[in-house]
Amino acid sequence: MKTVPFPDVTGVILAGGRSRRMGRDKATLEIGGKALIAGISELFGRLFPQTLIAGDRPDLARPNLPAYADAYPGSALGGLHTGLRHAETPYIFVAACDMPFVDEELIRALLEHRFGYDVILPGTPEGLEPLIACYGQNCLPVIRRQLQAGNFRILDIYPELRMRIVGPEELPDNWRTALTNINTPADLANAVRDN
Repeated sequence: MKTVPFPDVTGVILAGGRSRRMGRDKATLEIGGKALIAGISELFGRLFPQTLIAGDRPDLARPNLPAYADAYPGSALGGLHTGLRHAETPYIFVAACDMPFVDEELIRALLEHRFGYDVILPGTPEGLEPLIACYGQNCLPVIRRQLQAGNFRILDIYPELRMRIVGPEELPDNWRTALTNINTPADLANAVRDN
């Protein structure tokens, strides 16, 4: 077993979306000659003992990067369910596959609060960031119950869980960049230009 900073956390890359606004697969978009998903998986590989892809993406799977189809496809909440079900650790750290600038500083700032909470996520003036966050295994029954009821809204699980919101004053100075996601061709053009 390799030595990693967070042995109790599994990295989960959410890749089950349909990329409608982008018009092509976001996971394989490149910035600086590297596919978005490759950058995240390399970062997670340095920090966590296990990394997996939540989503029916056998094309993205690698020997140390398995992909698991969502039992409840079509939503990020279904991806959380998949990640928690397949993780062998008490916590998962999730990132959407379209977040090219997630960095170790941001992850560390969130994970230092994981003990005693079920959900740890950034809260910024723009709102909560549920797709770059830590979720504990206590979330699984709450998520499953909500999915079985046909409710796919992540924010609706939070009232039942112990939640820690990490505000801008506790996040690294580059938090705006680290939380950038790529949804449209214009977003991609801006990200390529700025980096």
